[in-house]
Amino acid sequence: MTWTDRVAERYRELMRRRATHPFSGVCAECRHDWREHLPDQGCSECRYEIDHGEPDAPSTVCAAQAPGHTFP
Repeated sequence: MTWTDRVAERYRELMRRRATHPFSGVCAECRHDWREHLPDQGCSECRYEIDHGEPDAPSTVCAAQAPGHTFP
């Protein structure tokens, strides 16, 4: 296998990976979209509701981890 074949195979692998769709749906704990769940900060929508004193805001930020590939 020449280096050009390896480069071409790597390119095809990257394109296949990009073609997979990110997971979407809602969290079972807070019912917010998984795209709002940041890996290191938890649910940003929960944080927003708490910070702005919205009625029905949760008492703590949901720390559930989004399953699978969430961010492009």
